Amino acid sequence: MDVNYNRINFKAMTNLIQLPKVIQSFIKATNDHNGEGFISCFAKDALCNDFQRNFWGATEIKKWSDKEIIGDKVTFKIDTIVEHYGAYMITALTDGNYDKTKAPDPTYLDYFFVLKDDKIVTLIINKNKEKSAK
Repeated sequence: MDVNYNRINFKAMTNLIQLPKVIQSFIKATNDHNGEGFISCFAKDALCNDFQRNFWGATEIKKWSDKEIIGDKVTFKIDTIVEHYGAYMITALTDGNYDKTKAPDPTYLDYFFVLKDDKIVTLIINKNKEKSAK
């Protein structure tokens, strides 16, 4: 069976998906600018790819997040959630005190989460070109 993903209303599906506790904690720590809470969501050997930059392991992820997430007071407002074979994609309106000279307004980012043993093992962050301002 072929599925036309352009016709699926993922926004409506958002209400049906219960996010795992670790992703809920990630969002809360991000919005609260809580560095310790943020890094505690990740496995020690996790990978975070933020706009094609790889940060391997909790130490590197913490250095990145202390500056670019916690330090820049990034906020995260969920727009849509998709669960696909145990992985989660959240599209979120993202804001903060970062340099916005090259950022669209509004900025929607896609956060792709892979979990194992109640920890984030992979997080990939990309700009959502469909929802962000051109």
